[in-house]
Amino acid sequence: MAVAAGPEQPRLWQEAAALAGAVRGALGPRGGRALLLRPTGEAMPTRDGRRLLEALSVEPPAARVMAARACSHRAATGDGAKSFVVLLAAVLGGLRAASAGAGLRRALRDFETQVLERVAARGLRRHLRPAPPGSLEPLLEPLLEPYLGGRLGPGERRRLAQLCAEMCRRCAPTAAARPQVLRLLGRRFAELHAAVPGLPLASSRVLPGIVLRRDFAAYCPTDGELRALLVTEPLQPALTAPGVEFVVDSEGQYQASLRWIAKRTEALMKHLQSNNVKLLLSSVKQEEVVICCAKLYGVSVVECLSSEEMALISEISGVSPYTPVGDNMDREIIETAVVTFCQPLLLVSKRCVHIGLASVCAFQPHCLILCGPVDGVNKQHAAALQEAFTMLQQLFKTVDQRQDWKAEGESQSNASDVYTWRSSATQKQLVIENTCNTNQVSECQLKALSDETERKISEPDRSDLLVHNQKNHSIPVLVAHNTDTVTTCECLDVGKGLEKMSCHIVPFKQEKSCAGVTQDYSNCLIEAGSVLPVGGYFEILLHYYIQDYAKHCQQSEVTTVSNVVADALLSIPKALYRTAERDDFTKFYLEAINLLRKNQPLPVNNEGLESVYCKYQLVTSVLHCVTELLSIDLVIGIRRPLQKTEDCDSEDDT
Repeated sequence: MAVAAGPEQPRLWQEAAALAGAVRGALGPRGGRALLLRPTGEAMPTRDGRRLLEALSVEPPAARVMAARACSHRAATGDGAKSFVVLLAAVLGGLRAASAGAGLRRALRDFETQVLERVAARGLRRHLRPAPPGSLEPLLEPLLEPYLGGRLGPGERRRLAQLCAEMCRRCAPTAAARPQVLRLLGRRFAELHAAVPGLPLASSRVLPGIVLRRDFAAYCPTDGELRALLVTEPLQPALTAPGVEFVVDSEGQYQASLRWIAKRTEALMKHLQSNNVKLLLSSVKQEEVVICCAKLYGVSVVECLSSEEMALISEISGVSPYTPVGDNMDREIIETAVVTFCQPLLLVSKRCVHIGLASVCAFQPHCLILCGPVDGVNKQHAAALQEAFTMLQQLFKTVDQRQDWKAEGESQSNASDVYTWRSSATQKQLVIENTCNTNQVSECQLKALSDETERKISEPDRSDLLVHNQKNHSIPVLVAHNTDTVTTCECLDVGKGLEKMSCHIVPFKQEKSCAGVTQDYSNCLIEAGSVLPVGGYFEILLHYYIQDYAKHCQQSEVTTVSNVVADALLSIPKALYRTAERDDFTKFYLEAINLLRKNQPLPVNNEGLESVYCKYQLVTSVLHCVTELLSIDLVIGIRRPLQKTEDCDSEDDT
């Protein structure tokens, strides 16, 4: 057993920076692909953060914890593995540079409750727009296309986004059913799609019903509705109970036994026919006598189904597998699934079974025929779609306030007071420190851009800043709180560094000012369906409000953590703009900060949307990971499995 001291902050930062360096190049819509070489010699290009982290040969224990936490966050939210390690490295690097003291862990916990929640409630929340009332359908493709753009190539994401949105609409025709349906799609997508290699992606289709990747053992065509029986054991009657020896004295006795089995099997099939059962769905292989009798009585048979396929059919139809009971052949068969159609399906050279099921739940059965050039590409597409369904589930979640701030003498009754907690000096001075990567922009360039931006702000006419017309950018997601009416805001030309996705954004209908909306909030920090444009808007907003709040914080350690997190948040938009023009991030940052200080609408691009809940959970997950890493005091290498300890054992037991 090897024992070592816990890793120090410089070592933690180095390990996190190494992980971030491995995935940073694949971050965002302009990110590149990594080529993974499997032991079999197969080469697989990918931009998937989870796949990259899992493929790395990571030896340091703390680095393994970082990679595991990033993958766990990705599994929970469906997004953010690459952003997780990039932000984690930036936070650890900032804490190292700030030389934080011994109370760092407590300060991190206090930051989340005392700063992050306040910032979300008082600053960030007023820039968010919830989904249109009653439906999230207008958000589907604007969310899916940029999401898939971070994982797949530009020629794949649009078609896959359309397929994913179509499947959501068909499987959940009503808005009320969508949360439950998305959960089922996320859990059962492996059984709800069939991969077809050798065909172009454009050939992919969404079909009604489900496709079973087995051929008929017996096929008897029927018209109209029929009933299906689920079985998980052989239907051929046994001569004896399990474990009981059966002795045959002669060939005659053996033949008589076979005739008895055949008659019993025929009687069972006749009984199934009398109960209108025309389809047997079996998880085990049935004997030949069962198949022959099924054909005789017009019963189709599909055998050797996986346990996952059987569970899906049972979940949709609400029926349990059938179990024959001894000699009782006359009892009515109640638990049968209603099948609307049953037919063979040929996918290139593979024969499958295509059935339609009447659903007893909110899910309306549909399946995806996913085409691609090779199996490896199909697996990547399927994994991206399954995680997309997980990401869409987060739209229905809220972030609630965990502490009552009114107890601390603060009032939230007046929405205008809530959002005017900045100092006047802060509004007059343009703060530009710690905003730009020194490798990309020099101090002279930054100063020149600052002077130019200050000059533009001082001019009464905003027309120089507004270079895109309203018809090209028509999503009024970000609004100012000091106006009585909300109009569609024109946009700054700052998003051209990111790849254009050309997704069609449906504008939200604004019925009242943001101040009026905020007065209706109770303990909800982030409402369900809240979104922001992609491209670093969330990080810029949170950076600005955290930095502003930190100037008034009385606790020095919390102030230090606030400044570190605020600066670390910029690492994500910096990485997004790294392949764009040299000063695009600087322009975007300065223009956004200046507009925030003037309480003016922020620029809105037409590149898509992202879930604010997912982004907020990313920040909290990184903070929890940092706290966990800083709590490691000892690293113990285990060479054998840990021994299980009974709950009843006490410390005095020897």
